[in-house]
Formats: sequence, structure tokens, C-alpha cells
Amino acid sequence: MIEQIKTWVGEILGLPVGASVQVLEEPHCPDPTCPLRRTVIQWTDKEGQSHRAVIVKPLAYVRGPDVENALKLFAAKK
Repeated sequence: MIEQIKTWVGEILGLPVGASVQVLEEPHCPDPTCPLRRTVIQWTDKEGQSHRAVIVKPLAYVRGPDVENALKLFAAKK
């Protein structure tokens, strides 16, 4: 699933092949016992700036439209 999300990010944002994209899952709240999870996407754009987008869903439930919605603002800038 992580590789698929990275592919979607690259396609949506027009990132070069081999661009730095990280996908991870973390607790949705500061309490480490929090059962809610979210997916965090971090990447570096062509200019070398770092960006971060959050999808409030566990990694296993993230789909293409979720990634598109999370990246709309960034995709509009490309």
C-alpha cells in the first residue's frame, strides 16, 4: 500500500522519478494509546522544499481519491 500511495503522489504532483516521498501511519492524537490513526505523506518538491499532507484514515484504508483530495492544494501549484 505504501508504494501505491507513493506512486499516486508522484503522478498527482508530477514529481521526478526517485523523488523523496515518505508515507507513514501515526496516532491521530498526542496520547500514544489513542486508537485513532492517520496517514502522513511527506515529500520534497522539485525546488527542494519539504511538504506534508495528512489523511485522517489508517494507512490500510487510504485510496487514490483520498490522496488526490489531500494533495489538491499542492497539485494546483505545479
